[in-house]
Amino acid sequence: MKNYNSIKEKIINSWLLKDKVFWSLFPIIFIFDQITKYLVYKNLSLGESIPENFIIKITYARNTGTAFSLFSSYGDLLLYISIFVAIFFTVYFILIEKPKLTMRIFISLVVAGALGNILDRLRFGYVNDFIDVGFWPIFNIADSSISIALTIYFVDLIFFDRKKNEN
Repeated sequence: MKNYNSIKEKIINSWLLKDKVFWSLFPIIFIFDQITKYLVYKNLSLGESIPENFIIKITYARNTGTAFSLFSSYGDLLLYISIFVAIFFTVYFILIEKPKLTMRIFISLVVAGALGNILDRLRFGYVNDFIDVGFWPIFNIADSSISIALTIYFVDLIFFDRKKNEN
């Protein structure tokens, strides 16, 4: 019971519940993702593009797989993995002391992106995608959020953690 109370206290006093970066960035990304997906879902037919012949366009697509439509036949498993990832990162960051700014941005973007796609999977059984850059698989704001988060994480890991360890 002592461990449970300790964890409960850590969660209640967590930086995450009070963090301005998280509570500014997370809802903005999540809501923007949901609004853009809704607008595309309601206004375009599946496969329809606007403009029709341009390198960057909005094309309504449905994705039952992961990024780049990989593992399309594993929709339910991907839903559970996405939920696990969102919970894991949230709990992980709750249980550590206040992380540096780059990691707070990282968790905000990952959780917003994961929850945006989780909500689609729960509602529709697939993820609504619409950003079409010709040569690249069609994606959405949530996917972009996760990709940006991973870029921030690796840039921080490669360039800034290395400098800290060299000093």
